[in-house]
Amino acid sequence: MADSQKLVEDNVRLDVENLVNETLEAFDGVELVELSFKKEYGNLNVTVYLWKKSGIDLNDCEEVHNALSAKLDTIENELPDMYVLNVSSSGLDRKIVSDDDFRRALDTEIEIVKSNKDKAHGILKEYDAEKFTIILTGKNVAERTFDRNNNLKVQPYIRF
Repeated sequence: MADSQKLVEDNVRLDVENLVNETLEAFDGVELVELSFKKEYGNLNVTVYLWKKSGIDLNDCEEVHNALSAKLDTIENELPDMYVLNVSSSGLDRKIVSDDDFRRALDTEIEIVKSNKDKAHGILKEYDAEKFTIILTGKNVAERTFDRNNNLKVQPYIRF
């Protein structure tokens, strides 16, 4: 295919996504965040990124991997014979971009970065397709609204 990122046909991608979502119904509160297909070392790597409110741990990844692996093997003639299934959490520093990302981040502390010197963080209180509002934390407690279409980097705020 001309597009190197397009390693599987759209219908196969959709079939795999549907299979993942169907499998996750058995896991209370676990959601699919992203499904990735990458060619590495001659194999197709299928990576499933997960989220749940209490956090994804190694046991969650193993249980989902085992349940999903058996089902993926039933997709005849769609996935290459040599594929590797990876199951992972979405990560602490995953950018908040989609409506689902904002929904999952509600009532948690997030960081907004305009530039290295222009940063803010606070509790995400509400969002819609065009803007989001946080309650600033720190010395100056106040409400602040940001435009989602303003090339901002939005991510969870991680305290060390």
